[in-house]
Amino acid sequence: MLEQQMAVNNEYTPSSIEPTLGSFYNVLMKDNTWQVAEIIQKRQNTDTKRAEYYVHYKEFNRRMDEWVSTDRINMSQGVIEDGNKDDPMLESLNGRERKVTRNLKRRHDEINHIQKSYDEMDPTTAALEKEHEALTKVKYIDKIQIGKYEID
Repeated sequence: MLEQQMAVNNEYTPSSIEPTLGSFYNVLMKDNTWQVAEIIQKRQNTDTKRAEYYVHYKEFNRRMDEWVSTDRINMSQGVIEDGNKDDPMLESLNGRERKVTRNLKRRHDEINHIQKSYDEMDPTTAALEKEHEALTKVKYIDKIQIGKYEID
């Protein structure tokens, strides 16, 4: 039904081309909005026998990452280039022209949890952060056990 709706709106044309890992595409979120997302990983769904892709929505928190089927990825537009967007910190000033002071930048970074770049960290911390990021890029929680209870 979702494919029919998108085909009627002329927003999406199904294609046999597979998304490329690490590339950015327009992906339909659960709230029926199209957002730019990076393709992180591919898997085969055991129930439907179809390919699914783990995506990270650009400029969204990682908790919004999810597995999506190919019918939610807009392949008709192809790969979305990484355009030069305005700095989100400047957008947060609501159009007012203000000098970005160190204090304002620090508060912005604390509120939005901006991590230091690897160049700004000491080598040991940078190596540990890179390893942690590689291990936690995709969520793999199959079940949760609390006492004698299990949640799938």
